[in-house]
Amino acid sequence: MHPILFTVLGFPVRAYGVMISLGVVFGLLLAQRVARRLGRYVDDLYDFILYAFVAALAGARLWEVAFSWGYYGKHLAEIPAVWNGGLSIQGAVLAGAVAAYVFARKRHLNFWELADVAAPGLALGQAVGRIGCLLNGDAYGKPTGSWFGVVYAPGTPAYEVFGPQRLWPAESFEGLWDLAIMGLLLYLWGRRFRQGEESPAAGRFFLAYLGLYSFGRFLLEFLRADSLMVGGLKAAQITSLAGIALAVGLDWWLRRRSRPHGPETLIDKGLHHG
Repeated sequence: MHPILFTVLGFPVRAYGVMISLGVVFGLLLAQRVARRLGRYVDDLYDFILYAFVAALAGARLWEVAFSWGYYGKHLAEIPAVWNGGLSIQGAVLAGAVAAYVFARKRHLNFWELADVAAPGLALGQAVGRIGCLLNGDAYGKPTGSWFGVVYAPGTPAYEVFGPQRLWPAESFEGLWDLAIMGLLLYLWGRRFRQGEESPAAGRFFLAYLGLYSFGRFLLEFLRADSLMVGGLKAAQITSLAGIALAVGLDWWLRRRSRPHGPETLIDKGLHHG
């Protein structure tokens, strides 16, 4: 593990921050490729990425701090130290989605289609970000009790808890799952392009991402050893179940809304035009 990649003029360049930044760049490039094929949102993505990044970073950190207030309440100076890790992807996705909705309304864009365009890049960005977690030695798993597993370097959060034990590489598993989701979404987009305008209701690609990610995260939490807790339950599993339910419910709603001659509510109009 290499939490610090190198130093520049005495300042450490941390692997976590580098990988998060690369995840944003690669995710944006992939989203732009989808947007170009679609013929919409290319310039909008350039304008949106800064707002999305700031919102996602704030949401990720606030989520972590809120569920770990027992620690951060006693170490207030560490709250802004995001370079040491401690960012929740679930908080980032929630805040990013809110930012996307506000941005779409201001630009009079179709929020659901914009979310569809961004979904493959979002999954790719998460996968790259999990490399940062691996190098930083956080988001680690429980001891495997066998020859298989990752031994983290001294000075990493994982080593401080478990020492030289072999642990499940939970962050690596999640990164691979993110790549699988990205591949599926790109396949679905490719099928849409081949079919022309005859395509599923806008929003269903993003909801596929949300449901699949939440499902994988729920299962992977059984391997995680550094999970945020709510009482005696893992916060990520609770929110993952909520994410699955939300994805299924909204997918049903979008299917119903897209039926020909169906009634359009004020909410429908707002989400379509905003």
